Amino acid sequence: MSIGSAASEAAVSLQSAVPRRAVIDRAWRAIGSGVEVLSADDGGPLRRTVKRILDPLVLRLRSNTAFSAPVLAPEVATAMHALIVGRGPQLRATADWFVMLKTERRRQRITTGNAQELYFPVCFELAVTKGVPQVADQRTATEVLHDLHRGRDRTAIEVLNRHIEDPDVVARLARLRDRSWRDVRSDDAITGPFFAGLTTVLGAAGSHREMTARQRVWKALIADATPYNLGASVHGTVATLPWSIVEIGLSSVEPQRPPAIDGDVDGHRPMDRSVVDRVRATLRRALDRDELPDVPLLCAEEVDRACAPWGLMSEDKQAALLAGVEMATDLRPLGDSVTTRYELSARVQARLVKEAYVMHARRYLVAGEAVHPRQRQVVDDLAAFARPYLSRLWARLHGRDVWQESCGDVDDLRSLLEGVARSVSLDHRQRIKAMLELQVAG
Repeated sequence: MSIGSAASEAAVSLQSAVPRRAVIDRAWRAIGSGVEVLSADDGGPLRRTVKRILDPLVLRLRSNTAFSAPVLAPEVATAMHALIVGRGPQLRATADWFVMLKTERRRQRITTGNAQELYFPVCFELAVTKGVPQVADQRTATEVLHDLHRGRDRTAIEVLNRHIEDPDVVARLARLRDRSWRDVRSDDAITGPFFAGLTTVLGAAGSHREMTARQRVWKALIADATPYNLGASVHGTVATLPWSIVEIGLSSVEPQRPPAIDGDVDGHRPMDRSVVDRVRATLRRALDRDELPDVPLLCAEEVDRACAPWGLMSEDKQAALLAGVEMATDLRPLGDSVTTRYELSARVQARLVKEAYVMHARRYLVAGEAVHPRQRQVVDDLAAFARPYLSRLWARLHGRDVWQESCGDVDDLRSLLEGVARSVSLDHRQRIKAMLELQVAG
């Protein structure tokens, strides 16, 4: 075989291969309606749907290793597509079970643990064993939540509480905090290229070449010093920032204060939280605590993280937060004819303004009518949408930072930024619904 023919065959093979992400996305859309709560705004599966349901339970990657490759041969792609679509009835039932468990979770006022992380696998198991949930299955939902949450937080939290009861431990962590805080220093590197690059990262890409270029730009932005420098400047000279960390809701004061080790803190914004509060949140969110370091090491790592720029250690998380800030400052659901700077924020803004509860709030405000006290918080959140948005984004990035989950894939980043907006909007909708139910009951 000649070198030329070998190259030709390689090109044909490459062109015939299919990205794994695209196969999953097409198969998911082929399932049709009924899986909306497991889907992102664009109609594809949520990242956690893939992570907690499709990969381990439908595709069973440990047994079917061929399905795990980032690029699939045509025959493997066909088999994967058929397998996902074939599970359509169970996946629709999974969505119904998740709605039932979420409703019961709210009824029991459970706030610990991420509902998707905890419930997705259980819901799929229930869908396979019981089918579509019926009214009589409400008791099953209650029992499932009881089993999932019974004693889940107690042991690890008790270890943490005992650990920080020791004054020597607190003093040692405080010394580590002081040293880590001093070590964070910014330089005078220019920031313009980073923000210019976000135009590509958050912009449209209509071809494979443009998508490849977008990934290349995002990789360069992660390596750029701007996220670190701006985060470091928050510790002191905030004049270099293009926005106020107080106004966007990341901190209650500026400059940012060194994090408290434990105890009451002034402010309730993400960067106000004490080290122990951050560790406690990690323990509550953790699905498999065996993969976490021991509590003493977890506390020491969190001290370093809390002192790092933006309270995040990894460069990709710091860059992702800045991308989120730029996106958040574009989102103004109550505004008329809002001009956005990025294609992604324009798409999210267009969805937000069409939400029924947003249009309802706008009508009230335009007419000058009084807003019900229980709606006031939602209206305030809409008026300063960056605050709830960035609070939620920071929490998700913090979790990824602890678990060392990458934000290096630009499509994953964009999905994350869209998903946070969707999550905030769903929360608003639920609060409005609960308020209306209280009014009817009253």
